[in-house]
Amino acid sequence: MIASAPWVVVLVGVAVLAVLLVVALLSFRGPESPSAWSPGPPVSLPTAGQGGESTPTARSTASTGPSASATSTASVSPTGSPSRSGSPEPPTDPSGTGSVVRPDASRSPSASAPAAPADEGGAVTASYRVQDSDDADHFEAQLVVRNGTSRSEDWQVELRFSGGVTGIRASSGPGVSVTIRGSGWYLLSGTGQLAAGAQQSVQLRFTRTGGGEYPTQCTVNGSGCGMG
Repeated sequence: MIASAPWVVVLVGVAVLAVLLVVALLSFRGPESPSAWSPGPPVSLPTAGQGGESTPTARSTASTGPSASATSTASVSPTGSPSRSGSPEPPTDPSGTGSVVRPDASRSPSASAPAAPADEGGAVTASYRVQDSDDADHFEAQLVVRNGTSRSEDWQVELRFSGGVTGIRASSGPGVSVTIRGSGWYLLSGTGQLAAGAQQSVQLRFTRTGGGEYPTQCTVNGSGCGMG
């Protein structure tokens, strides 16, 4: 039977050789040695620096797990500091009785609105004075208006002559307006308000047919003028 099937012998021989090869490899392989332990990075200890300040230590990365994270994030709160409450304690009676002194509400200062400046009680006044009356056809006068109040004011002067005065011409630096109400009847007013404590001088030139340099009526804002 073996002679009729030589390939069977060949296969058996190959199988035997393969088994022997595996046994030989296993016998020459030594026991596995455990892997060498590699130490982690060195941990530096805190050292005292200059001026009494401590040098911060390097954080170790060798330790892992929850215990390492808890150690690195733990914060130390200082002890011994006095606690202060938000509300101050009420003052006590200095007599030593221990009774609490309550502040008197009636003594608390109250903010009062500033008082308005009082009016000095002044008024707008005017004075009329003749300057040149030598010419039979003309004469000149000066009108001075003063604001004695504490605020700016408008002013109006009314001049009335008995007769003989036929025309008027007025000039003033700040500006003056003249209105003719009739024969010898004139209204003069400033073109702007007169500031507090200021005065305005008006030069007047009248034409006439006779005498009468002084008016029979002179008023400023309804009050009488002064004559000079």
